[in-house]
Amino acid sequence: MKKMETIHITRESGIPLMGAIQFGIIDRGTNLLQIRGTTSCNLNCPFCSTDGGPFSKNHKTIYTVDKDYLLEWVEEVVKFKGSEGIEANLDSVGEPFAYKDFIPLAKDIAKIKGIYKISMQSNGTLIKKEMLDELDQIGIPIRINLSLHATNNEEGKVLAGVDWYKSTEIIEIARHIASKKNLELLLAPVWLPSFNDEGIKDIIELSKELNCLLGIQKYEIYKHSRKFKKAKNITFWKFYRQLEIWEKEHNTSLKLDANVFKFEKKARFPKTMDVNQKVYAKIIAPGWNKDQMIGIANNRCITINKCTAEIGGEVKIKIVQNKNNIYLGELTKKH
Repeated sequence: MKKMETIHITRESGIPLMGAIQFGIIDRGTNLLQIRGTTSCNLNCPFCSTDGGPFSKNHKTIYTVDKDYLLEWVEEVVKFKGSEGIEANLDSVGEPFAYKDFIPLAKDIAKIKGIYKISMQSNGTLIKKEMLDELDQIGIPIRINLSLHATNNEEGKVLAGVDWYKSTEIIEIARHIASKKNLELLLAPVWLPSFNDEGIKDIIELSKELNCLLGIQKYEIYKHSRKFKKAKNITFWKFYRQLEIWEKEHNTSLKLDANVFKFEKKARFPKTMDVNQKVYAKIIAPGWNKDQMIGIANNRCITINKCTAEIGGEVKIKIVQNKNNIYLGELTKKH
């Protein structure tokens, strides 16, 4: 395990909270806002899609955002999008509950005019029942998408990548969530074909027992994800075919209705730079991956690949991507 540098993002840092995929706010043009306060994670899942956690091979930096600064940006984006019917998704490329102010953040976000619901992802290991009791008292609906991939402890340890993990404890957290009036539970296992097939069957039965939502996810391999050698990477056709087989075996539906999430198109927060536009960017932080730096221009963060410029310096770059206000740039000339 290597030591990572921690970047604390505050109002005084001058780092905008839009533009980077790993922290801040992501607006994909719907009524759901992804709100990312930290990149930290406490597990080492061998199939992690973001290669997160303390054993990451790709990432050299942990980012954490000051709560009040994050709230300022959330309020501004919600106001722009119409101040009604917004779902705040407390998201992370790591574990959201690793954010030290997670419960206070949820409480403050619930007070913002226009937020009607909060959702969050979690591996469950940092959740205490007392936290769930606090969330239940916030006063608006809260959905917790719980990443439970196995029901027995030995299989769970393998899939968590740490030997202290206990699936049985996460199941107890799931039961507590399901017992709460204002909390909604969604079990979100990743099916790793040939490894946790039986575990997925157990989780299907658990979802029936708890009368909760279930969203089985397909194991995917991405550019920077970890590759789990014990699992097969199958096609979507085979994935959905297996869901149909399990539906018959367990007498239940495994295809989540999109209407459950009530997604709808909403005004997209304005972009400030176009693709192919050339700008001067001030380097303000190391990037998330190797040979990356983060620059700022036009009130947005820009991830600059193959950049080793010093913090505080200025570089000329060309914007090569701006989808969803997430900016990637490449160097054109150093200064």
